[in-house]
Amino acid sequence: MIQNSWVYTQTKFDAEKFLEATGNEYLYVTQKPYQSKKNPDDKGFTLTLSIIHDSMDYGVDKNGRKRDNNVLSTFDVTILNGQSELPVKKGDRVSLVGFIPEKSYVIGFDLLLRFRDVKKAGDSNRKN
Repeated sequence: MIQNSWVYTQTKFDAEKFLEATGNEYLYVTQKPYQSKKNPDDKGFTLTLSIIHDSMDYGVDKNGRKRDNNVLSTFDVTILNGQSELPVKKGDRVSLVGFIPEKSYVIGFDLLLRFRDVKKAGDSNRKN
């Protein structure tokens, strides 16, 4: 779970701010196939990723202690690219491509994030 997700959210997720703070590079942890029940055309896979860099300053808590960053926190993201899996191994570095705000939601502190694609970090062969 991403700590201090409130910095990136209002009633929507500020993907641009999040991707910039994290350098848009994450460690791949696991994946599972995804297909929307409401819209069968929305299919792909859900990834669990670990954050490896976080440059955001989250300020201090009510007791004056500096808030921790999101490094080593994990989060789930759904890739709606029509494929059933990503050919990567646990620990590979990946980057997210094409945030889909109209299909992403913030419900309380839960984030349902949707992107068009994902690529291995440093791989310029995938579409932006």
